[in-house]
Amino acid sequence: MLSVLISCLYNRLDGVYSMVLPVNNNVEYIVIVQGANNEEVFKFNELNFFSERNDIKVIFDNNVGVTFSRNKAIDIATGDMALFTDDDVTLESDFFELVLKSFSDLPECDFLTFNIESPDGDLLKPPLCDSFHNLRSILGVGTIQIAIRLNDATKRIKFPLDLGAGSKYPNCDEPVYLSKFIKSGKVGAHINKTICKHPVESSGNSLRGFPSLMSRFIAFRYIFGHFFGSFIFIVFILKNIKKFSLDHN
Repeated sequence: MLSVLISCLYNRLDGVYSMVLPVNNNVEYIVIVQGANNEEVFKFNELNFFSERNDIKVIFDNNVGVTFSRNKAIDIATGDMALFTDDDVTLESDFFELVLKSFSDLPECDFLTFNIESPDGDLLKPPLCDSFHNLRSILGVGTIQIAIRLNDATKRIKFPLDLGAGSKYPNCDEPVYLSKFIKSGKVGAHINKTICKHPVESSGNSLRGFPSLMSRFIAFRYIFGHFFGSFIFIVFILKNIKKFSLDHN
């Protein structure tokens, strides 16, 4: 069973309904609606627009922040594999077969990453490795690229609550999450095949604003330790000083 884990706001539920594929007995969709209030829960129950899909579970969570939602989805999922995705992606029609075959071909791996493309077919987020991941290669990974094996050990690995969309520091939760796999001795690899299409975005590459910079500082310290992580952050700033200046013009 593959659990597709989706986090969204209430006003994005229509997007979820649009992106799920026809029923596959080997796929379940876990949808966590973050920051929902009582009125929204009542409205959803009244409309009940997922009622004909037993494979879709919609859970309302009072917490705001995508990492809270991802962690809750991990706990609820019943599959032996999980794929993280969003409400604005278009999954490839063979995404289940791709994830299943990739894990079957790499039994030593507990997490995998895949390519994502723009609607025009251009590659987004070029991978930093073409085989097995390390602490450097995971720095370029986005959530919708990630699939994991689900078992007691991997379910204990969680996203950092102080990073990610909806938190004070909105970036870099993904590499911190994957670094916990690597540091606990687990193996991951990149599969050079496309899992989904996603609208082109530039915000994730921007260095605009203090929260974005602090996200990277916090992430580097999570991943590489306080001293070495701080050193890498300084190198990162020096390397990107021109881009940083352009973002603030």
